[in-house]
Amino acid sequence: MRKLTLVLTLLAVLTAPVLAKHHMEGEPPMHPEIVLGPPEGFEPPEGEEPPPMGGDGESMMVEKFFQFMDANGDGAVDFDEFMPWVRASHMPPPMDGEGMHGMEPPPDGMGPPPDGMGPGPEGMEGGLLIEGEGDLADLPLAPECSNELRDSEQDPQAENVPCGDREGNLIFRTICNMPGFESQAISLPDGRGAGCFGLEALRGEIAFEIVAEDGTVLFNTNMGKEAYMGLHLEGPGVFEVRSVDGSPDGGVTIRFTDVPLD
Repeated sequence: MRKLTLVLTLLAVLTAPVLAKHHMEGEPPMHPEIVLGPPEGFEPPEGEEPPPMGGDGESMMVEKFFQFMDANGDGAVDFDEFMPWVRASHMPPPMDGEGMHGMEPPPDGMGPPPDGMGPGPEGMEGGLLIEGEGDLADLPLAPECSNELRDSEQDPQAENVPCGDREGNLIFRTICNMPGFESQAISLPDGRGAGCFGLEALRGEIAFEIVAEDGTVLFNTNMGKEAYMGLHLEGPGVFEVRSVDGSPDGGVTIRFTDVPLD
């Protein structure tokens, strides 16, 4: 396991410039990718000098990088040590109608909404959602974030809304790239689930992710529209929708349907 972790770290370090170029140009490849970098506030120990480039210097660089990630010094990088160094990621959409890389599709009744049930997040493949571009041009302008808006979104926007072969409550969650409003919670009690995800409104430029209570990233806009529209969450649990990139005026309203699981 330690050797595998070191190999994965080496590959991520050496391919980071190529992967970053893909993200900047909005052309994600058809294979999984990850970009690593120092977490915010990271400072190497005093006296540390960057190793020379080329030859043995590259091996020294990888070894030093591994040592920085291995915070507890046990010779292995675990999940909690690895995640703060993840700067960007990409998971290609499902192929040939199958689940994402062998994963099972959403449970019956939790799939994408029928035609006419609202706009899907077309153009999400590049990771950054941009107002007025491509199929996103049809989305209305997302509202400015405020405490009043946040409170209003605690109540359903509509009830008895179809989601696959079920009915549930239509829920909105709006996040903005402004202090205090970068994230919103999705709380699901036992026996309830969230499915039929879509985009309701967009303003400026923004990228977001949906994270479980343990910090696991369940969705990131780099994963593309198919992964987003096929996403389903199950309670009990509290999930966080949070902004990860975009312009200062960026904002997005996501929509989903809260349905019973039984």
